[in-house]
Amino acid sequence: MLDTVIKTKYRNLFVLIFLTVAIAIVLIAYEFHEILAVDSFGENQSAGTAEHQAPVFTIEILEKYVAFLAGIAEIAIVFLLWKTVKDFAELAKVSKLQTEVRFRPWIGPSGNIQPVRDDREDKKKQYAISIKNFGEIPSTAVTAMSVCSETLPKRDLLKSPNVDKFNLGPLLPNMEKRYWIFIDSSLMENAEKGTSSVFIVIYFSYEFPGGKSGYGMISQYDRKSGGFIHKDMWLD
Repeated sequence: MLDTVIKTKYRNLFVLIFLTVAIAIVLIAYEFHEILAVDSFGENQSAGTAEHQAPVFTIEILEKYVAFLAGIAEIAIVFLLWKTVKDFAELAKVSKLQTEVRFRPWIGPSGNIQPVRDDREDKKKQYAISIKNFGEIPSTAVTAMSVCSETLPKRDLLKSPNVDKFNLGPLLPNMEKRYWIFIDSSLMENAEKGTSSVFIVIYFSYEFPGGKSGYGMISQYDRKSGGFIHKDMWLD
């Protein structure tokens, strides 16, 4: 994006110079045409009068050229200053956007939800999902949340009192951590039989020096593949 702004800036400059030179050439050609016409007319006059008026006429023409070129130069300078200020403003916006996007953590899942084991005592099935910091800045604190539902949930289900929360701690750049999810065995058995569905909402909230962000996802259990399929995702 920076290269595009710079190329546009120099392209406008070249176009301006070309137009200025073209206009100057046209006007000079026109003035020379007028000079030739005057010279032709002057041949019919006396030699002494022509010799006396020629220097004065030449100085007047030069003054016109100087005044015209000075006006063109002033216009060009004003235009270039305006374009320079505008281009620097665009560069500042691009630089700010790159800084906000690049120099911050980006945390999200690095894989799908995977089964781990069955907990016979608590009658829970354990699953796990790996998350990774894809950014260049560490996150000071990551909090994972999850909640299950038999119907397609909305994002605000994360505000219900049944949400499980766990503090995963800080997450460095390119670092991965696993978050464990526990689902009632009865819900999974019904989903495997096809008598009901199992949806799970997972949300990762993470903090960094520049602020706070989050990644959320909704997945549904697919009994044919034996895994979870993503139905929705969002960034905060």
